[in-house]
Amino acid sequence: MELLGRFGARFRKPGRHPIFVGFVPGRLEVMGRHTDYAGGHSLVCAIDRGFLFAAGANDRGSVRMAGDRDEFEPIEFPAASSITPTPGGWANYPMTMTQRLAANLGTRGRLGGVDIAFSSTLPVGSGMSGSSALMMMTFVAIAEANGLAGSRRFRADIRDGVDLAMYLACCENGQTFRGLAGGRGVGTFGGSEDHTAILNGRAGMLSLYQYAPTVHKADLSWPADHTFAVCFSGVRAEKTREALERYNLASRRAREAAAACSRAWRTDLPNLGEVADHAEARHGRRALFAIERTLAGTPRELHLAGRVRQFMLEDRRYLPEADRALCRRDLHRFGRMISLSHAASRRLLGNIVPQVDFLQRSAIGLGALGASGFGAGFGGAVLAVVPADGAGEFVQGWRTSYDESHPVESAEARFFTAMPSDGIRFWNGEWSGRWVDRAFADR
Repeated sequence: MELLGRFGARFRKPGRHPIFVGFVPGRLEVMGRHTDYAGGHSLVCAIDRGFLFAAGANDRGSVRMAGDRDEFEPIEFPAASSITPTPGGWANYPMTMTQRLAANLGTRGRLGGVDIAFSSTLPVGSGMSGSSALMMMTFVAIAEANGLAGSRRFRADIRDGVDLAMYLACCENGQTFRGLAGGRGVGTFGGSEDHTAILNGRAGMLSLYQYAPTVHKADLSWPADHTFAVCFSGVRAEKTREALERYNLASRRAREAAAACSRAWRTDLPNLGEVADHAEARHGRRALFAIERTLAGTPRELHLAGRVRQFMLEDRRYLPEADRALCRRDLHRFGRMISLSHAASRRLLGNIVPQVDFLQRSAIGLGALGASGFGAGFGGAVLAVVPADGAGEFVQGWRTSYDESHPVESAEARFFTAMPSDGIRFWNGEWSGRWVDRAFADR
């Protein structure tokens, strides 16, 4: 009710345009560090923290948005392909989404306007994919206000929730998706992992996907007697700011390693996933050695061999073993793989800041079965696997240790527990449930 009150105060009282409500969750990247854009796998879930929004069409031909925190100052811009997003601030995300939707799915480059009031329980720059969630909130509001999911152009290129997640990732990174032409994106070259989890998540399940293109492999039941303890470190990992260049460097190294192997092997391998498949088919267990030997002639400062080693460890060793352990309900082994993933990220990607590394080690010292920094890195958050019974005491001890060791960052830190949750939810008085089920109900 508070959100609807703020919507009415900011925009209007309910009138001829109906108001609808939605919730766009953040996500946990349980396994799969920097693997999605490289053609690898990840194990992900949505959580019960994110963006709650109320929205409705307007007659202004513009997008008006107002959040509940100071960093989300009110904005208004035309719902048109002619707009030029401004990098560096939060408005870059909704403006980029709107510009792309208007160009791909609008009429003569324009869409009907929409008003959006929202609140967020995701810390900014936390590594829980708040930026992608913000873009996807914008998408759902515009899509509902304009009936996009039922349009001929939408249905021609987007057939299900996996397709839609890939398209929304392309809206963010600027790539073309099938017949829907690309644009400038927000400035990062990422994959579709975040969008896939946020849109398609299922309560009580961890979902296994492969990417480039996205393929749903399995949903794995999460044991109710364990939970994830999560801490945002207080060190922001915002891709449009300090971490942008370093994030894109990890992506560029993956592409350059694939290109170097393709040249040496006289074949066309677009990503590290296909490089790994090719090497494993020819060399079996010595695949990594064969790839590293191929990359031995590349400049050492590019660190291509280390980038490939991290991918192979994460995608071909730790993640498959974690999946097997979860199926066997061996949570100790599952947690061990998560901790090994963290170590490989710290050593080979160099994306683990000291505060995140401390939180990981502290979680293990307090009895967590496994813990890891997750997301793009260079700040952000840590997840830990702990028994549900006693999770509150664990979180309190974790908080205390961080307060004592990093008092400055701990002032901004957030600690909570999370279970796998449904993807984007939607309510309009007539229909409620996952928005992806509503969008593709008649397919």
